[in-house]
Amino acid sequence: MLSIVEFIIWFATIYVIVSVYENLVHKIFMHNEFFPKKVYRLIPYLVDVFESHAIRHHTIWYRKFDYESDPVGHDENLKILYLDLFSMLLVTSPAWGTLMWFNTTAGIFYIALFFLHRFLWNTLHCQMHIPEDVFFRKWGVYRYLARHHFLHHQETKKNFNVVFPLADVLMGTQATATWSDVREMLRLGYLLPRSKRIQQRFQQQGIPVLGANHISP
Repeated sequence: MLSIVEFIIWFATIYVIVSVYENLVHKIFMHNEFFPKKVYRLIPYLVDVFESHAIRHHTIWYRKFDYESDPVGHDENLKILYLDLFSMLLVTSPAWGTLMWFNTTAGIFYIALFFLHRFLWNTLHCQMHIPEDVFFRKWGVYRYLARHHFLHHQETKKNFNVVFPLADVLMGTQATATWSDVREMLRLGYLLPRSKRIQQRFQQQGIPVLGANHISP
């Protein structure tokens, strides 16, 4: 049984590991054809991972980020499927296998956090691209993650983390918002004016501020 201190240490360690893997898997498998062509011919799954995300998700279905639902691509690549989950567990087996070797509880905790990551990715990623009136849409944490992912769609070589964004800071892959990005995030509700006076000033300049995810409070 882990003590509170041990739990905090293991949680922080595993969070960093999962955040780094989230960043690298997104960058290497979903945005780049990293391996030799022979590998992609042998494993068509890798081709589908790259094309469904880098090509169709980013340049066709959700090029502008949200409310672009297409009857064909409405749900493609929004969620981590079980095949994807177990593939990622296989790729990260050196990490959780090592944890299992040193501490079985920590290894199990890592795998549990991986399943939690899948749940959060599927929930938050869908909300970001197809906003609904959900209970967490006004939460500061959600707004931050939504801004982070919005900027990834503007600059696909940055902001690879979706759920656990620490690795983008550690690995220097954070995106910088332009003024047009700020305008759009205000429209989407991911950024909020600090006061009604500032909101009125934006409105006078023709910058719409619609509230959280286009949905009126």
